[in-house]
Amino acid sequence: MRFLLVLLFSILLLPSAWAIRIREFRQIGTAAPTRYQKLELGLALETPPIRNPYDPTEITVWAEFVSPQDSVYRVPGFWYQDFKRCTTCAPFPRASPTDTCLYCTKCPENPKYLTRVATRLPWRVRFAPPTAGRWSYRVVVTHNDSTVFGPRTFVNVASSTHPGNVAVHRNGRNFAFADGRLFFPLGMNITGTWVLTDYNRLPYRDAYVGITRIAESGGNFVRVLMTHSHFGIEGPDGPAGRYDVRQNRAYDLDAVMEYAAQRRVYVQLTLMTQDELFNSEEFGRAWQQHPYRKLLPPDATTEAFFTDSVSRQLLRQRIRYVMARWGYSPALFAAELMGEADLFGAGIKDHQFWDKDNFRNVRRWTDEMLGYARSLAPQHLYTINTSFAFSNFITSDTAASLYRSPQVDFVQDHFYSSDLNVEHQRAFLARRAAKLFPGKPYQLAEFGLIQNACWSGVSNFTAKRYPPGLLFHDLNELHNTLWSSTFNGSGGAALYWWANQVFGLCYGGQYHYLRPLQKFLAGDSIFDMSYEPIASQCPGTVGPKDAVHTPTTPGNCIPLWTVNKENGTDPDLLPSGVTTSDEAVEVFALRATSRIVGWVHNRHNYWYKLPHSSGPSSAPECADLNDNQPTTRDSVPALVGKQATILNVERPGRYRLEFFSTYPFYDITRDGKDEQGGIIREFTTEVRAADGKLTFTVPPLRPLGKGPFAPDYGFKAIWLPDSAPPTVAPKATTPNAPVKAKPPVRKNAPTPAARPTPRKR
Repeated sequence: MRFLLVLLFSILLLPSAWAIRIREFRQIGTAAPTRYQKLELGLALETPPIRNPYDPTEITVWAEFVSPQDSVYRVPGFWYQDFKRCTTCAPFPRASPTDTCLYCTKCPENPKYLTRVATRLPWRVRFAPPTAGRWSYRVVVTHNDSTVFGPRTFVNVASSTHPGNVAVHRNGRNFAFADGRLFFPLGMNITGTWVLTDYNRLPYRDAYVGITRIAESGGNFVRVLMTHSHFGIEGPDGPAGRYDVRQNRAYDLDAVMEYAAQRRVYVQLTLMTQDELFNSEEFGRAWQQHPYRKLLPPDATTEAFFTDSVSRQLLRQRIRYVMARWGYSPALFAAELMGEADLFGAGIKDHQFWDKDNFRNVRRWTDEMLGYARSLAPQHLYTINTSFAFSNFITSDTAASLYRSPQVDFVQDHFYSSDLNVEHQRAFLARRAAKLFPGKPYQLAEFGLIQNACWSGVSNFTAKRYPPGLLFHDLNELHNTLWSSTFNGSGGAALYWWANQVFGLCYGGQYHYLRPLQKFLAGDSIFDMSYEPIASQCPGTVGPKDAVHTPTTPGNCIPLWTVNKENGTDPDLLPSGVTTSDEAVEVFALRATSRIVGWVHNRHNYWYKLPHSSGPSSAPECADLNDNQPTTRDSVPALVGKQATILNVERPGRYRLEFFSTYPFYDITRDGKDEQGGIIREFTTEVRAADGKLTFTVPPLRPLGKGPFAPDYGFKAIWLPDSAPPTVAPKATTPNAPVKAKPPVRKNAPTPAARPTPRKR
């Protein structure tokens, strides 16, 4: 007994052999940090055996940073595994020596692509100091009931010209950097294969190539999805709450974020999609394989993902890891909680977003998860998105609307359509978002041409401008929506979804369409002004291959699934502010006191009247889309001598009118060389506003052929003081007398519609 007492007394007096200790601690890298550049700390610890280094209830690593202004930033750390990337792996397979396509759903993979290597400092903390000067920091480690502190360390942070993190613009409609400069997102989704296979090089390659080509083409934005098949850190191949088997994906995402920062491309990181909750034969049985599902009762349905306390705690842990590892990055534009949150039920009766109290449960879950993410990295924007815009606004219940959450900084919808009036439908959604959610910018996060699950790839008449063997040369649906969304009141250009069709070399590289729009917007002040989105009215006619609207909406001027909803016929949401002498001329523009900036388009120039291809060919509805493919430009009639009138122009007097090319690889100077967009100087003229109207003649709207004429143009009307020298107007574009406005097309009230059935693309 005496021996046991002595032994117990010794244990109480002496440090425990299992006491936690910081064995090694240093800054990663030797370069001196600069403002908004990553400052990374590495630690090696001596601890008792750790069951799960990702579980913050067992062990946490933090760093406390103190700025020169004495502001304190508490930054979470994370467990890190190092890898060696293969530099001698075999190239991607090709169908033939002349094949230019690098895309495949399952490539033969070299197992040495990413090889685990010993990690000397497996605990990491990442931080991007927002100010220059002398900073201090110390690390804090807590394991169970023991806490140790690292030494107080000082570091000098150099100044830089970095504009800072992105926030909501002061106008509540756009985005701006911390220094006040405008940020207008211009880019695409860069998701590739959706097939759940063993991890390979495709996700990293798609992201790297996408960022490269977007940056080279004047873009600044990408949306990256952390799905099970891509960069998701948690999936069916590992236990809930452990990310060991997916550290290779995290390592690749590290490289993606670093590369994006180098190219000044900003990333919207989608933390998950509803795909991991699918539980039907049609959409897959992902929920049955979900690691959280294995911890729930046998009868647990997908709703438990949002309501069960264990599931919510595990998701908060996942969010903590994501924000700790990538939340430092100034290239992180926003964290998106879930893509298409309203489709988690995937059509299963009684277990959908719209059933029972599910939409309120998802709203409470959104508040909780985004609030937690914001507490970890408050410098970033946060959002969630829905596939159907009306999913977020249930019977005007503010407690159920996802976008009314105080944790949601901006609004994002997805909308696919093949309708002739699709640009008016998307303008309707932008206007609707501005009215329902003031102060929150709007962006269309996914769009594409789709009908009855058939993707239709559309070329223009420009095959000779591209290398031989390319399948699609100009994606008309990408081009049109890119320009219309820029001027329909959105805070950023719409994001095209079919990224693999764009970045795969065999599809032609339509990312080049970003450059003309970037040139058009560069240096323009319209978004910093008090502006109003305006548009020509929807003509009320339908295309031969429009989706069947049941009940029929007048001219399919509003989206199919808005029929009979709470504001589907609100006149404030219908386009107005512009009249045209021909309903085939459509205009989307932004009107400010001293300038009008926008896009004018020949509405005949849309997918059905251009060469197109749909699939799979075995599906009758897809084959139907391929009938009557045009072979000549005569399918798109030219519009010559047409006029547009901007209404409610505030400032009378002279305006310089400029038109811009919206197409890449197009000769607009008639010198035999292709330009990448830019002003068409021979179209520049001068017009005069009077009685609140500004009327101008549109240059001929012709199918693509010999420049400079094209089926659409960007335009700017800039007010001129009386002292300004006159603009020489070419005879071909001299304006005629103002055109009398047409009476508005009356909209009939739609009758009730059946709830749409969600479809996974």
